[in-house]
Amino acid sequence: METEKINRGSENPLDPRKRSTKKLTNILILLAGLLVVLVIVIGWLLYDRKQEAIKLEEVTNEKIQLIGEFEDLSREYEDLRTDNDSLNAQLEARQEEIEDLIDELYRTRVSSAATINEYRNELGTLRDVLKSYIVQVDSLNQANIQLRQENLQARQQVAKVETELKQEREVKEDLSARVELGSRLMAEDVAASAINQRGREISRTRRAEQIQVCFTLKRNAIAAPGMREVYIRIKRPDQLVLASSTENIMMVDEEPLVFTASREINYENIDIDACIYYTDDGSIIPGTYSVEVYTEGYLIGSAEFSLR
Repeated sequence: METEKINRGSENPLDPRKRSTKKLTNILILLAGLLVVLVIVIGWLLYDRKQEAIKLEEVTNEKIQLIGEFEDLSREYEDLRTDNDSLNAQLEARQEEIEDLIDELYRTRVSSAATINEYRNELGTLRDVLKSYIVQVDSLNQANIQLRQENLQARQQVAKVETELKQEREVKEDLSARVELGSRLMAEDVAASAINQRGREISRTRRAEQIQVCFTLKRNAIAAPGMREVYIRIKRPDQLVLASSTENIMMVDEEPLVFTASREINYENIDIDACIYYTDDGSIIPGTYSVEVYTEGYLIGSAEFSLR
């Protein structure tokens, strides 16, 4: 019993070694607790950052998709352009609004779904506006189709009237040409020969003094009466035109021609016999001559004769 008491008495609760050990144990427990807390905090922070990164990636993808949808919408507005200046101005204003939103999306760091939703609401509003413009453009197109049909009908009517007027003009011109052609004088029984001083017809060049060309101006009921200048044109066998003067020029089909001789005849819508003479100046040669009779710029008769 005494020994046991002595042993108990020998245990000192204030033993420095035991106190140090206990203190170290408490510190280790505290550090372990802090480490656990730190691990939990770090783990939470990493998880939170990962979630934020996932959300940011989702928002970024939404932003990229949103920009593409705005660009598609801008092209749809561009495709609605019409010939209506007022409507085009409205469409252009909406396109500028879309371009501003696209620029804003590129410049702004979008980090929340709420911001994305705001832009989606803008996109929805602009799409609704686009639908109203589509209705207007469709109405304009229908009106334009109607106008084009009416214009086509009007042009066809105008073309028909122009064709009818052209046909009438052609008929009138044809009638006028026929009247003009029908009113031309004709010379029949054209006869040409060389004559001597006594006015007798001869066939030898050495005795020829003149060449006479006689004809009959035929009656034409629709030809206007009055004085007519009638020309003769005599060509030698070598095709030289005989002329009594260097100033003997007449117009035929708007071309100048040399004539041999001429005279005025008073035409009174009856058959008129007449002769025109050319006096030889030494130009007559043997051979076959051709004679043409003209008046008012057109040929009215012809003949031939020969000299030895």
